[in-house]
Amino acid sequence: MERKKIAVFISALYEDMVRETVEGLLKAACGENLKILFFTSFADNHTSRNYDRYQDYDIGEFVVYLLPDLKEYDALITFDTYMTGSFIEPIDRLKNEAPCRVVTLGTVKEGTPSVVNDQALSFAELIEHLISVHGCRDMVHVAGQRERSFCEERIDIFQHVLAAHDLPAGDGRIYYGTLRPECGPEIVDAIVADYAAKGGKKLPDAIVCVNDYTAIGVIQALEDRGFQVPKDVIVTGYDDILRARFNEPSLTTSAQPFFRVGQAGMDTLKKLLRGEKVKPVTAVPGTLCCRQSCGCEPFGVYQRDLIREKYIRTVSNLESLAFSNTNLVLGGAVDDTVEDIFHEIEEGCLRETGFKDAVLCLIHGWEQQKMIKDQESLRNERFDVVCGIWHGQPVKRQSLPKGQLLPAEMMDDDRPYYIFPVHHLQYFLGYFIVNPELKELGQLHIKSWLVSISAILVNWFLRNQLKDTVKELEYLYQTDVLTGLYNRRGYYRFFETYYEECRAAGTELAVFLIDMNDMKKINDRYGHAEGDFCLCTIAGAMRGSARHEEICIRTGGDEFVVLAKNYDQAMEETYMRHLREQISQSLRRAGKNYQITVSIGCYRSVPAGAVSIQNEAELYLGNADKAMYTEKQKHYDFDA
Repeated sequence: MERKKIAVFISALYEDMVRETVEGLLKAACGENLKILFFTSFADNHTSRNYDRYQDYDIGEFVVYLLPDLKEYDALITFDTYMTGSFIEPIDRLKNEAPCRVVTLGTVKEGTPSVVNDQALSFAELIEHLISVHGCRDMVHVAGQRERSFCEERIDIFQHVLAAHDLPAGDGRIYYGTLRPECGPEIVDAIVADYAAKGGKKLPDAIVCVNDYTAIGVIQALEDRGFQVPKDVIVTGYDDILRARFNEPSLTTSAQPFFRVGQAGMDTLKKLLRGEKVKPVTAVPGTLCCRQSCGCEPFGVYQRDLIREKYIRTVSNLESLAFSNTNLVLGGAVDDTVEDIFHEIEEGCLRETGFKDAVLCLIHGWEQQKMIKDQESLRNERFDVVCGIWHGQPVKRQSLPKGQLLPAEMMDDDRPYYIFPVHHLQYFLGYFIVNPELKELGQLHIKSWLVSISAILVNWFLRNQLKDTVKELEYLYQTDVLTGLYNRRGYYRFFETYYEECRAAGTELAVFLIDMNDMKKINDRYGHAEGDFCLCTIAGAMRGSARHEEICIRTGGDEFVVLAKNYDQAMEETYMRHLREQISQSLRRAGKNYQITVSIGCYRSVPAGAVSIQNEAELYLGNADKAMYTEKQKHYDFDA
C-alpha cells in the first residue's frame, strides 16, 4: 500500500491542549502507512494590548501554512481552536481550495468533517455544578476575544444555563479578556468597580472564566487585592491545563478531551482515505474537574512530589534553553561569516533545545527581505539545507529541488516532523524542521529561541551590510570621483605608514608631484570634456606605471601626487619614463590630435623620524612641488 502524505496545520504546539491533541493524532496514526508533517506557528494576538505591534510578525508567521503544495498531499488536518483570529479566514480559504481530503479539529467547519469538544455539554456541566452544588446565584463570565468562535459559544452557553435557572444573565455580566493571565488585574478591577457602584456585595458568587489561563490570572489579581478564593468568590476555568492542577488554589475546570479529539480526528481521516462515509460533526465530551477554587477539594491536599519533580525538570530544560539562546546571541554578534553563524546554530540545535532532530532550511536570497503573501509567491522559490542535526549527526548541506521541503532521507523515514517558520517580522527567511520533545518546555521559550535564530541571521546580514557601507563611505571619503585615484586625504592616510616603513628599513621615501601642462588651453579649445579626458589619461598612466606599491593621488585640479616607498634614483627615473610613455600610448589609441605633457618633480629622502608627521608630509610635498615648478618653468621657457 502506497504511503499517504498528511499535512497538519496547528498553532501553539507547546500549549498543553495542542500537545495533547497532537499526541492523540499520532496515537491513532500508529501502525498506519502515513507520513505526517506538522506546520506550526507561534502568533502573537493572545495579548491584545500588544496586537497592533505584532501584526507584521503574524504576516511572516503565516507563511508556514503556505509552504505545502496541497496537491502533493493526500489529506489536510487543521486544529483551528488555537489559531490566531487573523489566520482563520486565510486558512479557511486554503481548506476550501485544497484538492485533498480535509478534517477540522476544535471547531465546526461547514464543508469538512469536524471533530470537536462537546462544549455545550462540558461548559454547561461546569456552570450547573456551581448552581446545584455550591448554590451560586450571582455569576459573571470572563470571555475571550469576540472574533474567536469558541469564546462566543461559551458566552451563549453561560447565558443559556443561567436563564434556564431564572438567574440574571444579561450582557452586563460579560467581561472581555485576552485568554492570557495578564488580563486578570484589569478584569478584577472592572468587576470590583461595578459591584461597588451597585452597593452591597463586593464580588459575585462565582467568576466563570473562558479558559484556565484567564482564571489563573483572575485568582492572582484577587489575592493581590486581599480577596480569598473560594472564600470570597469561586473562580473556575476551562481546559484543565497542567498549571491548573498545580495552581494554589488548584483550579476547578473542565478537562477538554484533546487527546480523544486528536484520536477521533485521525480516525475520521482514515475512514475518508478508505472511501467510507463519516459524520459531519463528531462531538467528544469533556470531564468535570472539581478542585480547591470552588471548595470541592480541601486545602492542604497537594501533589508535592509531582510538583517538585515537574518543577525540577522544567527549570533544568529552561536553563539549558536559555544557555543555548545566550550562546546564539553572543556568538552571532561576533561571527564573521554566515558559515560561522550556521555552525553556531548547529551546535545549539540538539544539545540544549529539546529537539531530537533540527534542520534549518533558508529560502534562496533570504538576505533580500522577501515578503511571501500567497502560495503563488512560493511557486518558484527554492530552499537550501544550511545546517542542523539529523540522527545525532550534522545534516548534509544541500539545495532542495523546487517544491521539496524536506531532504529525501527525512521524507523517507517514518518520523513525523514539525515545521516552524523562521522570519524577521513580515520578512520570510525559511523554516526549521524539528522532531521535538514536547514535555516541560513552554512555547514562549521555544518561540524565543526561534526568534533569536532569525534575529542573529538578520543582524549578521545587517552588520555586514554596515561594514560594506562603511568601506564604501571610506572609499568615497578619500577617493577622487573623476579619476578613481585617492584624493588629498589619501595622501595623508598613507604617508605615515610609508614614512615609518622607510625609516625602519633605512630606505628612501619618494613623493612625486605631477602637474599637467597647458590644461587651460585644452579646456578653452576642445571643451571641458576633453580636459576631463586628459586628467583621466594621466591617472590611468600613473596606475599603469606603478610597479612597487606606489600610491596614486589626485590632489586637485590638474595636480597629481605619487607616494612611493623604498625608492632610489633609478626607480624614480623609470617611473617618470613609463608615465610619459603610457600617456603618449593612450593618446595614440584614442586618436587625439593634441598632446598631453606633464611636469614632474620628485623629492626622495630617508626619513629621520619627526615629532609631527603632518609637518613631514607637508615638507616632502613642498620639496616635490619646488622640483616640479623648476621643470614647469623649462616648459614655459621652451614654449616662449
